[in-house]
Amino acid sequence: MLASFTAFLLLIIVSQDTVLQKSIQAVTSILFSSILPVAFIYTQRHWLNTDERTERFLPLVVGIVSYGTGFLALRLMDASVIIQALMFCYATNTLLVLGITQLWKVSVHSTAISGPLVALSYRFGIVVAPFYLLILLVGISRVVLRKHTIAQVIVGILIGIIGTGTQMYYIFQLPFPF
Repeated sequence: MLASFTAFLLLIIVSQDTVLQKSIQAVTSILFSSILPVAFIYTQRHWLNTDERTERFLPLVVGIVSYGTGFLALRLMDASVIIQALMFCYATNTLLVLGITQLWKVSVHSTAISGPLVALSYRFGIVVAPFYLLILLVGISRVVLRKHTIAQVIVGILIGIIGTGTQMYYIFQLPFPF
């Protein structure tokens, strides 16, 4: 959730909106991409074990609903297209993860770090490239902690990178960053 928080803040800070608009967009983005999904998991931690593939359904659905609502709110407030696009990508990428999770466990952490980096690349270009090492660090940590296999991490990364990049380019018609 730190990746979404940071990505949205950076994208909002450099937007052309007024300080008031930026403030409202920041609260909206952080509320729907970070606070609400984390609050749900935190309040349900006594019975929820997201390490188990079968127990990921409800948290993923809550995330999809939260991200989708956040996208609609950002759309209504006419936020910058890239900010809307990132929230949309959170919803759709999580929907894809949910679908795959019905059969196989995917690394949500890998998806969650790679998607925002793609969005930041669309806005800031090649300067973001060194931060892609974070994907490697997250992926290695998930394997070392025995939370995922290498294949599960790779699929998570591919969902984040290809899913976000494809949607930003084709749905939101943002120019390719490099």
